[in-house]
Amino acid sequence: MTEQQNNYLELSDSGDLVRLESIELIKYDSDIDWDKNWLKTQVTVKGGKFSGQYLGEFMTFDFEKLKQELSRLYDNLKGTANFNDLEGYLELKIEGDGIGHYEVEVKACDQPGINESTLTFTMNIDQTELKELINQLDRITQQFPITGDIKI
Repeated sequence: MTEQQNNYLELSDSGDLVRLESIELIKYDSDIDWDKNWLKTQVTVKGGKFSGQYLGEFMTFDFEKLKQELSRLYDNLKGTANFNDLEGYLELKIEGDGIGHYEVEVKACDQPGINESTLTFTMNIDQTELKELINQLDRITQQFPITGDIKI
């Protein structure tokens, strides 16, 4: 298995699935730090009987921010972690109930702003799964760290 194949984030619940597989940095011809942090990502979703795959463009700091928020949720059990990318390819809202259960609201969009098709569904995970999600995000953020002076 190659190192790239280990760079994914996967949430699942009873057949429902969200998987983000980081592929590569997008090389824009720019000197701006912002443009050095775009990451091509394969998105796979399955909600109920609906499923699909598409390529999305996310920022490296989207993954870092989620990692930090999930770490806080693991410690505090109550609160919210969000994954909201700039372009609108995927929204995840992970909300803890205070006793180790988390509801994950998912909104996936294959072509934000252009003939949008969206899939929305809800999944449930528990605290025991958060450490692995944090580890998955850590692998992504180590291979694709934030470049430049961008602050989260």
